[in-house]
Parts: sequence; C-alpha cells; structure tokens
Amino acid sequence: MLALIGFAMIGVIIFLLLQEKLHPAVVFIIVPVVAALLAGAGMADLAKYVKFGVEKTTSVAVLFIFSITYFCVMNDTGMFDKMVDALTRKAGNNVVLVTVATTVIAMIGHLDGALASTILITCPAMLPVYRRLNMRPVVMLACLGAAMSVMNLVPWGGPTARIAAITGMDVQELWVNMLPVQVSGIVIALLFAAYLGMVERRRGAGYRPDAEICVGDDCPDPTAAAALKRPKLMPFNVALTLGVIGLLCFSKLPAYFDFMLGLAIALMVNYPSVKEQTARIKAHAAEALSVPAVLLTTGIFLGVLTGTKMLDAMSATLISVIPDVFGPLLHLIMGVLAVPVGMMLGTDSYFFGLVPLAIQVGQQFGVNPLDMSYAMLIGKNYGVLVTPHAATTYLAIGMAGGISLKEHLSFCMPWLWALSLSSLALAVAFGVVHV
Repeated sequence: MLALIGFAMIGVIIFLLLQEKLHPAVVFIIVPVVAALLAGAGMADLAKYVKFGVEKTTSVAVLFIFSITYFCVMNDTGMFDKMVDALTRKAGNNVVLVTVATTVIAMIGHLDGALASTILITCPAMLPVYRRLNMRPVVMLACLGAAMSVMNLVPWGGPTARIAAITGMDVQELWVNMLPVQVSGIVIALLFAAYLGMVERRRGAGYRPDAEICVGDDCPDPTAAAALKRPKLMPFNVALTLGVIGLLCFSKLPAYFDFMLGLAIALMVNYPSVKEQTARIKAHAAEALSVPAVLLTTGIFLGVLTGTKMLDAMSATLISVIPDVFGPLLHLIMGVLAVPVGMMLGTDSYFFGLVPLAIQVGQQFGVNPLDMSYAMLIGKNYGVLVTPHAATTYLAIGMAGGISLKEHLSFCMPWLWALSLSSLALAVAFGVVHV
C-alpha cells in the first residue's frame, strides 16, 4: 500500500506540474500532505517529515536568492554587454559555435563537480547570447545537461562518491575504470551540441543587430537602464565575479555565503546610497524569491517520501515486478530505466534507496555488484537536470529566463535519456559493464 501511495503521489505531482494549472509550490505542499495522511501519518509525524525535508532544501533556496540577485545586479551594471556583443559578432550566423561553446563552458565549470555552480557560471554568460542570436534557451539547457551529466562522473562528484560509499570501493579506482566512458561521453556531448546548433540554424537562428537580449517584462526602460550602467567599474565587476566563482570552486565556504558576500560588495561599490541599494534589491525580488519558494516546498515532498518509508516500499516494488527470466540482465534493465526512475526518486533516494536493493537482488541472479553500480550510475547521471523535484532543475529553468518546466522536460528529457543509453552502450563495449 505504501508503494502504491508513493507512486500515485509522484504521478499526481508530475501530472499537475506538466498541466501548469497550479503553481509548483502549491503542488509540492498539498499532494505530499494528502499522501502522508493516506499513509497513516499523524500531525506529529507530518511535522517531523516537513522539518527534515525543508532543512535539506533551505541552503539551496538561500543560494538561489542571493545568486540570482547578484547576477541581476551585474547585468544592471552592464558587465555582460561587451562580452555578449563580442561573442555574437564573432559567431555571426554560426550558431553551432555557440552551442559547442556552451557545452565547453559547462564542462569547465563542472570540474568542481557541483551542479549549482555550473548553472550559475554558464547560464548568465550564455543566455544573452542565445537571445541575441534568436536561439531557444531550452537548447542551452540541453547542452548544459549533457555536459554536466558526463562530467559528473569525476571522483569528487556526488554520484560517484555515493557509489563508492555503497560498494566500499575506492572512489579513485571507480573513476579510472569509467574514464573511457567519460572521455567518449565528452565527445558525444560536443557532437550533440553541434547537432542542436544545426537544428537552431535551420530554424532561422543567427545574428541580428537589432535583437534584444531581454524579453517581455525582463526589458527595463532604456533610459532607466542606461542610468544603471557602470562602464568605468567593469574591470572591478569582472574581477569580483571571477572572485565569487573562485570561492565557489576552491573554498569550503557555503555557496550561498559566496554570493551573499559578492552581492554586498557589488551593491556597496556600484550603488553606494541606501536608496539605490534598496531599489536594486526590490527590482529583482520577484525573480529572486519565486523559485526558492518552490525549492523549499519540494522539501515537504522529500521528507514525506523518506519519512513514511514510501521510498523503501517503492524500491522493493520496482525490483519485484521484473520477471526472473530477465534476472541476469537486471543491471542493464536498471541502467536503461535509470533516467525515468531517477526522475521519480531523486538523487539521494535513488543511490541510497534503490541501488543497494538492486545490488542485493541482482546478486541472486549472478549479477556482479560493480556491474549493477556502474550501469545505474552512468544512466542516472543524465537525469540530473530533468528531475521535477530537484533544486537544480528549478535553478536551471530560472536562470534560463524562466522557461516552463513542461517545455524544459519535453525538450531535454528525451535527448538526455537517449544520451544515457549511448553511454551505457559504450560502457558495455569498453567492458566497464559486463553482459
């Protein structure tokens, strides 16, 4: 019964999110609460689940508030203007260069293994370029998702570290074994980016001198926008931004504090008066608070899913429905289904809930635990940017100009799932995963 309630809860949430008739925050509050009550949870239990889950998402919500405000202020100062003009004029009508550049930037940005910092490095720099070249922001997210998925195999990345913890294997050894898959995956991601660039070119994308780098309500009054520019402070603002990114990549400070510090310095230097600083914060309050509200409410979903033991029941059910005849191929089946299953469960639930159970069941059919681990790890990585209840998904669509979750999932999920299957096939070909 717990498994049935869990699957129904996830199905209803995804259905309502894709229908776009309710705000995601409403969905992530009401549906999990109803599911918890149906599972027999009392008010005291529900309070415990909510507290546990919201605590898990609070730091990411705070990160979003200060990071989006920081980049909005930097955009107000005109820091990105010259870079955007240079990139678009150099690219001309060759939008393929832009999609490939997006992938390369994301790969470099993801060397620290952190999804949020990669999004925060890539999207603010590339979104104005996509708009100037009349390219769809969702293409940028597809390139970003492919790049992060393959780079996420690094030993200091979260998924590989989780598998090392589960199997007891040295994380460095795990990574070395997967290097052929990662290197070939990098090549595939670059080819994929080039293909998407050609698709955009066929749609008519290309440089237009009169194109706007903002759309709709994002476009400020030209006179007011010009008054906010700080061309003489551009070297300082670039240095400050590089410093914030450096703290993200190389310091042990909380990521949200890096942007708190950066925002405070940026406001103090660029807009010295209290009136100017208050105006800048108020101007970007809607953008900075809308997505964090959703992120906090996803904690209710996560808390209910784990606290009621729905996750354990769902994992056992997923394994049990596979016929015994397919037992020796269970690792390949789990690898093939890794993206959609990972979308339902989320990262920690997937790795610490489903993977150990899958390993245990697979051993009964003679499946090597490492084969199961590699197959499920390689496949799941491609779902990092298309999980409907993950903080990074909302961070990405927010930084991409606020595209809808439905548009993001419908475009990116099929492509990323296909890429996961190609990486799994390469893992088999290279002998990383045995049949």
